[in-house]
Amino acid sequence: NRRWWDDYRSLELCGGTISFILEDDEDMIEIHYADGMLIDVGKPMATNQYCISVVSSDDEPGWKNPIQEMTVANKEELFRRIQETIFKFRQR
Repeated sequence: NRRWWDDYRSLELCGGTISFILEDDEDMIEIHYADGMLIDVGKPMATNQYCISVVSSDDEPGWKNPIQEMTVANKEELFRRIQETIFKFRQR
């Protein structure tokens, strides 16, 4: 029995901790890092596209000034785009 998050379990998190919330929802996936950075994946109903947001901290100041926000139209691209985002911000 496959679950929607099984495909995302093979992401290279570069030290992060992943949480799966709800499939195709505003709150879908969160990847937390010890330094406070958060990579947030969701699908806001208003746009019907996936959104990958990167914030330096999961609090009001962090969300007011996101480091990156990207939209992804197709779910087939989502894994690749999440992995690219992780590597962009977490590889040293």
